[in-house]
Amino acid sequence: MIKKILVSLVSLVILLLIVSFFLPSKYEVSRSTVINAPVEKVFAEFNDFNSWAQWNTFDDMYTDIKYNTSNPSFGAGAKQSWTSKKGNGAMEITESIPNQEIKMTLRFEGFDEPMLGNFQFEQAGNGTKVTWTDKGSMGNNPIYKYMGLMMNSMIGGNMEKSFENVKKICE
Repeated sequence: MIKKILVSLVSLVILLLIVSFFLPSKYEVSRSTVINAPVEKVFAEFNDFNSWAQWNTFDDMYTDIKYNTSNPSFGAGAKQSWTSKKGNGAMEITESIPNQEIKMTLRFEGFDEPMLGNFQFEQAGNGTKVTWTDKGSMGNNPIYKYMGLMMNSMIGGNMEKSFENVKKICE
């Protein structure tokens, strides 16, 4: 009986490993919303790391998080790093085109590949349409590739909650 259980477990692990070779190593998560405020005001919220603490819901699960933010805290070259018991990381605004686009690179401790963030801003009637996209590569690690399948649900919900918070601030 124990032998059958062990053979079944080993077979399952081998099967999961083989399947992982066929899983995508890249992921992309995107959400859009319209915020009823001028593009200048909305853009400023995303372009300044000092504003993020007011609306970014990714940190809700990290009650012990500590930030170190560059001076200046906004625009291309601005950096922010964080430490917490659940993990450390850093992000940098790599490109900032006023009222149009922000590009970022995020690095997480334990992951070789960075996450690339992108925010697009466009006029939408009397408001601003914001499209937030995060993408990256999980490499060839089978566990990370399975995790990549869950990125949409893991990240997407936090993007939506963060958008709601920005709406409360800007509208």
